[in-house]
Amino acid sequence: MNSELKIGWGKADVTPKGPCMLGGQMGNRLALEVIDPLTTTALALESGDEKVIIISLDSVSFQPPLMKEVRKRVHEATGVSELNIIGSATHTHTAPQYGDVIPEKDWNHPYHGTRCRGNIGIIPAEIRKEHPDFVDSEQYFDFLCERISGAAVSAWQSRKPGKVAYGLGTACVGESRRLVMEYRGGVMYALEDDPALLHAEGHVDHTVNVLAAYTPEGKLTGMIVNIACPAQVSEALSLVSADYWNEVRQEVARHLGEGIYLLPQCSAAGDISPHQLLNRRAQARMMQLRGQLKDPVLDWKWVPRVHNVDYSLARRKEIGRRVMLALEDVLGVIGGTADGAPVLKHVCMTLQLPPRLITKEEAEAAQKSAEKLEEHFRVNEGGIWNGSVNWNRSVVERYKNPPKAIPMELHVIRLGEAAFATNSYELYLDYGDRIKGGSRAEQTFLVQLASGRGSYLPSRRSGTTGYGSAPASSLVTFDGGNMIVEESVKTINSLF
Repeated sequence: MNSELKIGWGKADVTPKGPCMLGGQMGNRLALEVIDPLTTTALALESGDEKVIIISLDSVSFQPPLMKEVRKRVHEATGVSELNIIGSATHTHTAPQYGDVIPEKDWNHPYHGTRCRGNIGIIPAEIRKEHPDFVDSEQYFDFLCERISGAAVSAWQSRKPGKVAYGLGTACVGESRRLVMEYRGGVMYALEDDPALLHAEGHVDHTVNVLAAYTPEGKLTGMIVNIACPAQVSEALSLVSADYWNEVRQEVARHLGEGIYLLPQCSAAGDISPHQLLNRRAQARMMQLRGQLKDPVLDWKWVPRVHNVDYSLARRKEIGRRVMLALEDVLGVIGGTADGAPVLKHVCMTLQLPPRLITKEEAEAAQKSAEKLEEHFRVNEGGIWNGSVNWNRSVVERYKNPPKAIPMELHVIRLGEAAFATNSYELYLDYGDRIKGGSRAEQTFLVQLASGRGSYLPSRRSGTTGYGSAPASSLVTFDGGNMIVEESVKTINSLF
């Protein structure tokens, strides 16, 4: 007989208290305005000797130094093993950068050397002078450590007997963001009206995976909501925002109550985004007809749309509406299956993945690009550099000092007849499909950008062209992706 399941929830506001530099884009963005809050949410699970704390964060990534410090603090406060604490990011591009200067030995990441990709360097005195409440990356790192660990400890300390149920719904959120163009191969964010368009490179995953938690009496307390799409509708804006997860939270609060916890996860979605490359005029028209969008933008190209706040918010409202419909559909039928004593098992391992090596030609091209960009993107003598400079420098560094292997932490959880499998990358959907297809679990939740700061991991059919699939965009070879698939499937199946 399985042990009784105990469940606890915790959350914290991680919105910066002042202006900040945003992470996620190559360019530098100073955010002076918060349009909605950033949140971290934690779910604690205990059954017999098995203990797991799952954390989500509204951020571009959950970098290893942050994971390390959060684990240390939570372990000291709760006794939960550090490797039983798992964090992942929603991959919003409108959250602050944090912890820029981190020694490589502390996070074992050959891609970025001693600094995180896209770092902003030293903050010019002019910004600090104009904005004395400016929150720099080190300050925000400390703030995150405190808030995230606090939420996780709160979740652990609040655990009580409860039940869980899982289910799967459908909502169109993510779209393929790579189109194959004649003579060019795969291109990220090409447009449908380009005469060179041949076809979308991949496909999409519109599933909404739900793990719902209940009291013993059957009252909903919170949900993991797992969607194959990063939170990047507003990615080009210079604003602090949780992106479309804010609208999902608003819909959940409006339909289900203010006290329901929502823990968002991003499934395998390296080649997916919420931007509409196909049918964009028809989609914009429908948002206008629903009253979500006022200005006529039917003929706008992609770039003007993603830089427009009104369009961005309208798109997010539509996503929130779609996800809520899926949640209502799922919750309406799974409640009767809730189990108060499901099997809970957790396995953690470190894979040594083969690195994707940089050629001499790629390194030379990157060096030239870095030198050229330095002249154009240096702002003031203090040295805020465009992220493209550091990205190109990292390519040169990878050529000079190629890593022998890339370590990746893999977590697999069995909860009843459902399974969770994590990875540290922006994992292309082809890999995710293979894991789900090979899994013996009745339902499989994949969680990308978990417990580590990875790069894109393109699938073989995406080739090596365009941002996201070019060797400079990724750390690991196709064979490394295959290793993640094989080990994930093998480990999941060993638990059933």
